[in-house]
Amino acid sequence: MKMNHCSIATLAVWLSISGCIFSANADPLPPNLATAGVEPAQVHITGDTVYYQGNISTASTQVFKAVVAGVKRGQLTRLVISSVGGETRNGREIGHWVHDMALVVEIERVCFSSCANYIFPAGRARVIRANALVGWHGNERGMEIGTKERGVSLEAEMRRLLPPEILNGPTEKIQGHVDEALVSLQKSMQEEAAFYSLLRLKDAFATCAVGDGASSKYPALQDKKGWGFSIKDMARLGLANTVYLGDGAYERDSVLFRKYLGLLGADECLLLLSEKQVQR
Repeated sequence: MKMNHCSIATLAVWLSISGCIFSANADPLPPNLATAGVEPAQVHITGDTVYYQGNISTASTQVFKAVVAGVKRGQLTRLVISSVGGETRNGREIGHWVHDMALVVEIERVCFSSCANYIFPAGRARVIRANALVGWHGNERGMEIGTKERGVSLEAEMRRLLPPEILNGPTEKIQGHVDEALVSLQKSMQEEAAFYSLLRLKDAFATCAVGDGASSKYPALQDKKGWGFSIKDMARLGLANTVYLGDGAYERDSVLFRKYLGLLGADECLLLLSEKQVQR
């Protein structure tokens, strides 16, 4: 599956692999998912639950931190979230907090990209409401995997993703932006690896179908926003203690899953990664 690398946040400081393929920046969100992309996010606490609706960004994280300031472990039990994703570092920051608070993560409508990469796995248990979806389209390491598969260096990819106002500038400044972005991306990938290590997870669920080879091998992935797994296969990939609240099997019952995600099995996922020879 082809990844969508959306932007360089803080101009050429670091590459953000965001959920923009599900946002208004790409195609308008359908009305039933619109609140999952609002910026900044809408965050509030009711009883023992913190609710999060919207994009994952620096502004959204500031709102989130202000709402949960002073909360101690044990005061809250759940995070109910609906998010199309967003910036990776902000996603991990929220994921760290969820892990520290030992919360159950409950998906109201959608959890995609950075939400699925970092917040969903951080829960001590996970709940997917009826007709909701949890979907992946790659993480930061996935960018390295995808460029390697295409025979392209990360440096060349950084250069390609620079905005026109930089690419049309002096050559020496272009290289400076590329070098800065590379250093920051490498650092962010190290932080990502440390995050998954903290959760005692491998990141196969977030990386295995990046690149064009996956969709050519598994047609179910074609023309989809990303990929998803059955509850059983999520457990096999490390995301145990996950339940679906719909009437049937998650991957068949969820309307949003069937509309937006291609179904991938755990064996297929691990095979794709072994073929790339990049398992962590």
